[in-house]
Amino acid sequence: EKPGKLARRYELHGSRNGFFFGGRILTGGDSPWAFIACLCVVFGFAGLWFGTTGVWWWREAGRARAIVIVCTYMAAVVISSMMVTAFSDPGILPRGLDPDPPYPATSPSDGGIRTPMPRDLKVRDDVVRVKYCPTCKTYRPPRASHCKMCDNCVDGCDHHCQWVNNCVGTRNYTMFIVMLSSATLTLILMIITAALHLWYLTVWQAYTFKEALAHGPGSAVAFALAIVVICPVGALLSYHLRLLLLNITTIEQIRNQAHKSLVPGPPPPNPFSHGSWRKNFIAVLCRPQTLSWLNASAVATEDRRDVNPGM
Repeated sequence: EKPGKLARRYELHGSRNGFFFGGRILTGGDSPWAFIACLCVVFGFAGLWFGTTGVWWWREAGRARAIVIVCTYMAAVVISSMMVTAFSDPGILPRGLDPDPPYPATSPSDGGIRTPMPRDLKVRDDVVRVKYCPTCKTYRPPRASHCKMCDNCVDGCDHHCQWVNNCVGTRNYTMFIVMLSSATLTLILMIITAALHLWYLTVWQAYTFKEALAHGPGSAVAFALAIVVICPVGALLSYHLRLLLLNITTIEQIRNQAHKSLVPGPPPPNPFSHGSWRKNFIAVLCRPQTLSWLNASAVATEDRRDVNPGM
């Protein structure tokens, strides 16, 4: 580090994330190959459709050129939302907010091992217990979890997504849903337009189906691949739409399933639900993006707090 150069917060943040352009964008701590493969699939689909089916619709279908424009817009939405999800701060919590948490008194029976005491917070009519993270040295707020892949506590952590090589949390969950929704709609458009291309070849030019496949191989390949890919993408979108309407995260849903298998009876109530699926939908997707807690590109300031001498 050059003498007199001010350090940025990301330079002092101990995690597995990769920071670029002065901390303005980041990636997760997982292997990037799944994300690279996903990018190749997205651009491969776009290149295949625009190079074959899209060219036919633009040249031969006359007024149907609007279909190509719509597909171009949808592809841009898929790529841009994927990039925002992958390279934005998901809600990383800064470290060292509680350097000296309270500890319970020790007794001979516990072997002298002490863990920080949890805190009980009131959320509407329920009480939510939050725990201390020894790695980040802070009490995790409700719905926050520590990601082992990125080595961060993330506010509103839903899950770590290897396909975008980043955590999905409060700050990028909306873009994650936009990515899944636009990808599903784009695949549906690809299937319909590719099928119509082959059908028009059999109707307008009186080709047999085999001849239509020979004259439109790109549409045939795009149709088959889109059918294969839309199944997992659509299933993932359906799963997250259900969680969204219930206003629960993937981690909370997994915990509820574990609770159900261990403790008979209904799962514990969800204190974060707004009472109806409409209110939950609005609260999750229409909320403004919060400011970054980490603020990675900002200049780091010295922590002048003193540790409690009684601890």
